[in-house]
Amino acid sequence: MANDKKKLVFVALLVSLALATNYVLISVPNIKLMDFVTFLAGKTLGFTWGAVTATLIWLVYGTINPYGFSASILPVLIVSEMFYSVAGNLIDNKLSGRSSKEKFFIYGIAGLLSTLIYDIATNAAVGILFYGSIITGLITMNFPFPMGLVHELSNAIMFPSLSLALEPYVKFLF
Repeated sequence: MANDKKKLVFVALLVSLALATNYVLISVPNIKLMDFVTFLAGKTLGFTWGAVTATLIWLVYGTINPYGFSASILPVLIVSEMFYSVAGNLIDNKLSGRSSKEKFFIYGIAGLLSTLIYDIATNAAVGILFYGSIITGLITMNFPFPMGLVHELSNAIMFPSLSLALEPYVKFLF
């Protein structure tokens, strides 16, 4: 029971961090700590707590957002954000005994692939909901600006950099 309380407090801190940095970085499209926070929750606390983290972040950020609110896309965003928790949870068990260089590479691939899956899922849903076409949604992912690429590459850099930097501190907590 005490461990669950500790996990809940950690999730609350992670959600607060994600929300605060999302609002600070609102003018920087597709570069946010939110995805890494969900990944870290999944890696550190397991999929379920990572899913809780993803849900809480999107319930607040998806509702109180300077760009507006769209109830129809919110469930897709929440479920898609959970891909990061899945990636974190899957990776956590595979890194024991690996060098920092190997971990950096694996975290980077995890960031890239989970973000690609997230972008495809959310853009396909936007295409269906708002344009009546999955293809139109997927085309808008990188046109007229490479927004998907910015998102994927920033996470491919952020996930390994922050994971390795925070690893000793997070292991200390749990």
